[in-house]
Amino acid sequence: MSFPDRRLPGHAEWRYFAQRFVTKGFHWLGSAARTRSGSLTTIRNDHMEGEMRLRHGLVTVTAVTAAITLSGLTLSAPAWAGPTPGTASAGTTSPADSSASPTVMPGTTPRVSPSDTTTDPATPPSPSPTDVSGSATESPSGPPTPTTPSTSGTPDDGSDSLSELEEYWTPERMAEALPVPEDQVREAGLSAAQRKKLLRSPSHTFEGIKEVGTFYWDERRDGELYHRYCAGTVVPSPGKDMVLTAAHCFDSQDQHMKQVFVPKHSKNHPAPYGLFPIKVGQIYADPRYMRRGGDHDNTGLDFAILKTEPRSDGKKLQDVVGAIPIGYDTGFDHPKTRVIGYPWLDNGDPHYHPKQDPLDCTSPMKKFTTGDEGGWKGGTFSQIDCDGYVSGTSGGPFIIGGDDPKVVGVTGGWQTGGHSADTSYSSYFDSDLKRIYDAAVAGRQPTPIVLPAASTWKHAKDIASGYFALNGPVSEDHMDMFVLWSDGELTIYRGAGKGLNYFDKEIRVQGPNKLWADHAVQVVAGDFTGDNGSDLMVRWSDGELTLYPSVDERGFHGEKQLMPANATWKHAEALTAGRYGGNKWQDDLVVRWSDGELTVYQNTGTSLGKEIKVVNPNKLWKHAVEIGSGDYTKNDTWDLVVRWSDGEVTCYDDFTGTGDSWGEHRWKAPNNLWEHAMLVTGGDFSDNPWPDDTLVRWSDGELSLYTEGNASGIGDEHQLVAP
Repeated sequence: MSFPDRRLPGHAEWRYFAQRFVTKGFHWLGSAARTRSGSLTTIRNDHMEGEMRLRHGLVTVTAVTAAITLSGLTLSAPAWAGPTPGTASAGTTSPADSSASPTVMPGTTPRVSPSDTTTDPATPPSPSPTDVSGSATESPSGPPTPTTPSTSGTPDDGSDSLSELEEYWTPERMAEALPVPEDQVREAGLSAAQRKKLLRSPSHTFEGIKEVGTFYWDERRDGELYHRYCAGTVVPSPGKDMVLTAAHCFDSQDQHMKQVFVPKHSKNHPAPYGLFPIKVGQIYADPRYMRRGGDHDNTGLDFAILKTEPRSDGKKLQDVVGAIPIGYDTGFDHPKTRVIGYPWLDNGDPHYHPKQDPLDCTSPMKKFTTGDEGGWKGGTFSQIDCDGYVSGTSGGPFIIGGDDPKVVGVTGGWQTGGHSADTSYSSYFDSDLKRIYDAAVAGRQPTPIVLPAASTWKHAKDIASGYFALNGPVSEDHMDMFVLWSDGELTIYRGAGKGLNYFDKEIRVQGPNKLWADHAVQVVAGDFTGDNGSDLMVRWSDGELTLYPSVDERGFHGEKQLMPANATWKHAEALTAGRYGGNKWQDDLVVRWSDGELTVYQNTGTSLGKEIKVVNPNKLWKHAVEIGSGDYTKNDTWDLVVRWSDGEVTCYDDFTGTGDSWGEHRWKAPNNLWEHAMLVTGGDFSDNPWPDDTLVRWSDGELSLYTEGNASGIGDEHQLVAP
């Protein structure tokens, strides 16, 4: 019985003529339809190269989180408290003020609650209305009663105790703190006169609100020590310890020390509610943003959550100052939006010390959409126009809601907040921020997302599945994804299981180069050398076939020519490797030739194995566009998967290339959607021990993983990269 005859009667002829549908326009197929993309040859080279540069800029740090701050702190007697009023005992609490409400209209006098009014430090402030979180908070009038330090408050890494931090962060040192370098470009183009004029802008300084304050830390850059600061807003959380801010304040290149959060900081009252230290590992942000270049590549992810430790009297941050809830997916049109920031207003006088008093403004929030510009990734952002929001205002909140306030933005996002003193931006608060918040609540870093965007995946020339990174993050190793890009770069994405989004690290094997870009036609992974790792086989444009043994995180370890340049192998149009009856290794090479012939080279090693002709030249198999390997029926002998030109997907189980023991299972009937499955490869990426998963790269750059397929179907779909 010949292999083509195993298909449905009359179907072969229909399939042959169905090839014409490949060139027709894309049609919708239910809700799962994908958009046809243009040919790669029509994509401008400069755009492609830009995408490549965005992708491979120090990507190996993408799984590294923002765990870069101060570790455990010893609680001790407070050094920050002002004189104790004679009418109040230590630790006395009163309701919070309502100053978080965005009630100030442009051109009007802002409503100021009693606790926002400047007072003599020796005079106790009046009680204020209940804060937005609904819990009682204390006034800043008296020092807390210190509690006995807990064992957990004593760091093991030699970091400072809380009493040392309180002594270190004097008002003078706070006044010397500088904005992060990412911020300072905001007014770099202004003259000294223009900077001085900003002090008299329609926006006005005020004493601040207790839910908003500043982070202070020390940072070393290029061997120099700097005092830094950035703004943040206390948000409700089960642990009563969270502060929302901008991620660019805490990028992974900063070396943070002595980090604290100071609610309602101002020049006259530098620490009215004390200092709340931040331990190592308590910065939560999207790993895509935290990697080098992430502030340019992922402008829509410029938000972060930091978790604080209790004050020296054991009180938690939210219990002391209250909190403002986060507003998710609230839209862009908010006519009364309050913006608070801490500008560093340098007027050009070297003897001038910035006040760092908070700046207040209420103005309409609106949508701002832009394309890519100057290396910054475009997108849609929240925008507010208020004068004087220069460097230092990053991380400050956008607040809506009047008597029911919500924070819906933080200064950041596009160009880390905007390169203008009178326009501020924010990344939009959606499910990405909610994912980060949930991770912070759970005390785990957000799931690392290392796979590049769909625009980059359009340039994936070929994909192979194998065991390249043998020291993965899970106990039972998963296969890794090896990618040949159209610019010649070679990349490994380390398999990590579902809990880590299936891939947790990008390893650059080789940078872009002309040899691999122009002449590497296809890559195939298998264990051809029998060492339980994976080897890489490459078919070149001149017909040469090369084996690279034991490819791993360190790259190549030798080269073996299996076939010299020749005319025959130029016609090898599709290749895959699996266990097809030769031995226990994944070393049987399957080749679909341009004339429709199908061949198996069994037990291939450092030379091609035994040749078995499975199908003679024929018209039908010319339409086998993609072939892949896996053990979907879990019988140890692997199965062959074929994606046909009309969109049908077929699994031939227990394929050996000989006899007629293998069965045929139609996973997908002919359809327009699967005509756009450009690359199909099988492998072991899920938690069971079988290579029964399938990676698919679509024509629009979407990347899908189908897990735990069987004879009945390809499995459950997981979208790894959205189109």
